[in-house]
Amino acid sequence: MKPLFIVGCGNMALTLFAYFKEFYQVVGFAVDDNYRTTDTFLDLPVHSLEAIEKNTIPEQSHFVVAIGFQDMNEVRQRKFNELKHKGYLPAKLILNPQITQHNVSIGAGSAILDNTSIHAGTVVGENTFISTGVNIGHGCRIGNNVWINSGVTIAGDVVIGDNTVIGVGANIGNNIEIAEYNFIGAGSLVVKTTEKYDTFAVRQTEKLAIMSKQFLQLSNIYRSR
Repeated sequence: MKPLFIVGCGNMALTLFAYFKEFYQVVGFAVDDNYRTTDTFLDLPVHSLEAIEKNTIPEQSHFVVAIGFQDMNEVRQRKFNELKHKGYLPAKLILNPQITQHNVSIGAGSAILDNTSIHAGTVVGENTFISTGVNIGHGCRIGNNVWINSGVTIAGDVVIGDNTVIGVGANIGNNIEIAEYNFIGAGSLVVKTTEKYDTFAVRQTEKLAIMSKQFLQLSNIYRSR
């Protein structure tokens, strides 16, 4: 298998390691010196990202950036561009093999997890993360450095701008453009074209003035009628 190192050693690195190890030989992790607090992670070495060339060969080594969407994905973007500029090879992960049979293009360094559906004619950019259970309609254009969480639904012919973050269970209407650097919170519904840096969030569901056990008892009484 092709050698791969994972940038990061937190929860995202733990998540992607479980998937990438099935397709690549994971040789270690790499983080910035000021975040390097251990020599090993998951029984593999943790290298200094600033000195990564001492431990790997650029033209022969793949990498994936396993960092969250801090600073609207700009941290992920910087690490990706720096390593690509040094000659390292961005790894790609597509867990649903049917995706590539539907005239779908996936950019370098992107990871698409299980139970996700992407319909015909859609293009996904570089260094984009798409989590589990996402549905993306036909003819969409997903930009670079985008983060799409679990359970998101994106209708057909939608454009998602670079560095946008879409939270769990959000819904995007058809034939609109989500501009760059948008933050679309969990459970949001967006049906109109947006502007750069727009933010969407829904209010938390109202807390009822009743204790949980009492509510369950009342619910059972209602169902039994």
